[in-house]
Amino acid sequence: MEVMLETLLWCIECALEVYFILTVVNVVLYWLMHFGLIGQGGESFKKFLKFLHQITEPVYAKLREKVKPVSGFDISPYVLILALMLVLHILEVTRISLQG
Repeated sequence: MEVMLETLLWCIECALEVYFILTVVNVVLYWLMHFGLIGQGGESFKKFLKFLHQITEPVYAKLREKVKPVSGFDISPYVLILALMLVLHILEVTRISLQG
């Protein structure tokens, strides 16, 4: 039973790590474009940006309901990053404690 739980936790952890990385990439690209360090590029880059927006925006929208902007600055991406870091840490500690 412990092996199944450990495997399940590992799978959840992997999925959340991928989402964490995509969220960080989304934030970094936003700031790079905001400060004019990179442009919006070609069609492939625009599709990638649209993909990032589609997978992160629903979570940002839910967070915006609870966490209001600070001085007009949307902090929901940063709250999400911190929350993901916390959950990933808890999952990792739990999985390691199951190993023995």
